[in-house]
Amino acid sequence: MRAHLTRRTIAFLFCLAWPLAACADLVVIVHPDNPVRAMTPREVSDLYLGRSRVFDTGDPATPLTAFIYEHPAESHLRETFFRALNGMPISRLNAYWARLRFSGEVLPPVVLADSRAVIDAVGRNRNAIGYVDAAAVSSAPVKIVLRLKE
Repeated sequence: MRAHLTRRTIAFLFCLAWPLAACADLVVIVHPDNPVRAMTPREVSDLYLGRSRVFDTGDPATPLTAFIYEHPAESHLRETFFRALNGMPISRLNAYWARLRFSGEVLPPVVLADSRAVIDAVGRNRNAIGYVDAAAVSSAPVKIVLRLKE
């Protein structure tokens, strides 16, 4: 009986702590020389969904979508990003891009392996944009333009 109560207590404590452990900041980053100082979730969403190709300064953000970077389709960070950004579940996002790819009008963002690769790519191109876990940015040569809570 006593072991049963202990397991229950552990399970209860785990459930209380889980949201705190899972909650992380995601940040949208640009090159430090990019004139953009801040972006709204709508502006970032428009770039990531191919609805816009320029920053609010008029500078191109996506010449042939080559400078918008994101994480692999199966990445938890990608799913978390789109849910935090615009509430879009990953299944809807995948269906959206499948339609756009079929039309040939817009190409999806370039997929990179992980946050380090996104930071490196954004750090090399003034017109690049990407999203990463905030913890990955610490001293990286990039500028944060939007912070999202998971």
